[in-house]
Amino acid sequence: MKQDSITNVPKPNHIMKDLKKHQSILIIMTVINLLVLWNFISSGKIEHGIGYFIFFYVALLIIHYLTKINPPKNEIEVKEPRRELSVALIFSLLGGLFLTLNFMLKEDLIPDTLFTRMPIFLGSFLFAMPLGMFVYFLIKKYKIMALGLTTKPLSSLLTGLFIWGLTGLFAYIFNKEGILWSVALEELGGVGGILLKGVIGAALFEEFTRFILQSRFERVFNSTGMSILVASTIWAFMHFPVTYFKSSDLAGTLVYCFQIIPLGILWGYLTQRTKSIVPSTIVHGFNLWGFQNG
Repeated sequence: MKQDSITNVPKPNHIMKDLKKHQSILIIMTVINLLVLWNFISSGKIEHGIGYFIFFYVALLIIHYLTKINPPKNEIEVKEPRRELSVALIFSLLGGLFLTLNFMLKEDLIPDTLFTRMPIFLGSFLFAMPLGMFVYFLIKKYKIMALGLTTKPLSSLLTGLFIWGLTGLFAYIFNKEGILWSVALEELGGVGGILLKGVIGAALFEEFTRFILQSRFERVFNSTGMSILVASTIWAFMHFPVTYFKSSDLAGTLVYCFQIIPLGILWGYLTQRTKSIVPSTIVHGFNLWGFQNG
């Protein structure tokens, strides 16, 4: 075998050196994972919690390994890091606000009139979806593909599909009864509903916001790991309004938001390593394994 045919294959010690560079953030992530594991154990879901804990590190290593073999050729374009980060944070906060107002409207906590409904609808459309942020970057003369929509190299998509399948495998082994495919197909109206509401309506919009937040945070603060952690935490707590108004359980909602941070970190790492939101959108949009749910 020719030497140049194996030069891209990372050796285990090279992978460990790469991970050692981010030792501090790995420690923080491990603390979060241990707290999540403790919550599962205290709820009597020991097997589920152990599986979720192990899955995080297995998936992290696989993402790192596969993207090391065939890394993306492009870099993420950032023109004005500080300003763009500020805009992304403001838009995210407004998104959370309008999501909350939308559910308050549905629960009759605020009057349902034309003067309340229309502003809330427009605010949700612009900030929660988030169309406003997308338009802002187009006005700043970003090309659409530069906003995380690249599909090159093709191996990036395969990495996403592999992580999606791995999530399903772990869910089947450690929490088979929590798999949500049959429920989702019924509630969302089949495969078309999953594509429209799950992949586009949820995953694509959320992964776009994550991409903007973590790429700008990384450029401003020069910290890859912290950028992923911050963006994933913001993403997790964007679920607070939806979860709380469905359950009216404040403590349970906070636990749920905290519990999905590890999964968000993996999706954020997948985005950072592939320089694209397409793989993470696939993993996120078709994540009907219920593995992260308590």
